[in-house]
Amino acid sequence: MANASSSSIYEKLSIIKGDREVSLEFKTTSFDYYESLLSPNVTATMIFVDTAGALKNEKENRSGTIYNTLPITGGEEIQFIINSKLGVIKDNLFVNTALNLNQESQRESVALSLVSKEGLSNHNIAVSGDYNGNIKNSVEKILTSKFGLLKNQLDLDKTGNSYSFKGLNETPFDIILDLASKSTFAQGNPGFFFYETKDGFKFKSIDSLIIQEPKAYYKYYGVMKSSVKDDQNDNKIISFSINKNQNLVNALKSGVYESRNIFFNPLTFEFSESIYKIKNNELKKSLGKTIDYSPIESNNSYSRTHHRILDVGFSSPGIDTGINNDPRDYLPQSAMRYNILMSQVLNMLVPCNPNLVAGDAIVCEFESLSDQKELGSFDLNQSGKYIILNLCHHFDPQRSFTSLTLVRDSFGIYTNKNKK
Repeated sequence: MANASSSSIYEKLSIIKGDREVSLEFKTTSFDYYESLLSPNVTATMIFVDTAGALKNEKENRSGTIYNTLPITGGEEIQFIINSKLGVIKDNLFVNTALNLNQESQRESVALSLVSKEGLSNHNIAVSGDYNGNIKNSVEKILTSKFGLLKNQLDLDKTGNSYSFKGLNETPFDIILDLASKSTFAQGNPGFFFYETKDGFKFKSIDSLIIQEPKAYYKYYGVMKSSVKDDQNDNKIISFSINKNQNLVNALKSGVYESRNIFFNPLTFEFSESIYKIKNNELKKSLGKTIDYSPIESNNSYSRTHHRILDVGFSSPGIDTGINNDPRDYLPQSAMRYNILMSQVLNMLVPCNPNLVAGDAIVCEFESLSDQKELGSFDLNQSGKYIILNLCHHFDPQRSFTSLTLVRDSFGIYTNKNKK
């Protein structure tokens, strides 16, 4: 295999329905595998070209295409093992939709939309009953009991808070996504993500993602080298574009820096009010240097007000007058944390690296546009540590690459708090 950008090898790519298994290895023209911090399940899309007579219909004693003869109606299992230079991606997904893109007299193109087993079965499961204690334990209980997953298939961060709640016949994913927004991290700021990668399900705090060691290092210096006989291009950034680079107006409108928070206690019929200012509660962890809030001047006028009714005794077992998972401890900070993480968004294309998963940290070095290169070859402001928000591993007969959406909460390659 010449380099990471060259075509990958389909060690296995087949569709299974009942007791029939049909190989698609030499018929597939493209395969895209997706992961995201914002998605509780992995997905994929693939296109294959089929010819008449490819599959025999034993009942009718004649042959036809796979799409019509198998037939593909949804729910079929797709097993695949794709081997590229830097790693292997292996999974079993299921057909969500199948579309006949183009039909000619002797062949047709078929597009399949794929989803993980849990992503399919999630919509047929209702969660009921009572859950108490640390939120991490409730997430683990739901995933193991409702999907039959083993604990070693899960990567869950322990939360700094407990929460009592009832299932109320909602789907597992809806419940866990709601729990993520209500979770705090003992060693940092509130804010969790629940998502799936090829390695399994993850329930991770934003701060734990930030302090992790980088998974890979990439550099951008304008052009790729023409040689395909070595690995000199494997860690080069093919292309990138900045999708978002701060937006103070939107941040101020969303109450990221300052917000008014009003809470009603149904036991005492009292209202409480607090003003949250990010200047007084700086980020405990950041990907770059400490954020400068000097351009944001307070005039005690707030564009965003949060209203919340406190849960007093409703979800707790027995008689309880305490506040269940007090939102005053996480609501304004959580809103700030999610928004600031997304303050910089960058799209990037690199040679295929199946070892990368959503949530990984990587370090990017971008060429410095300066007439004094002797002072440093890369941009100290734009370069640094990023978190993978979305990724797509793309495979086709000519090439393989990984498309990344990266996010970052601050600027610079160094920080006083976590030099990683």
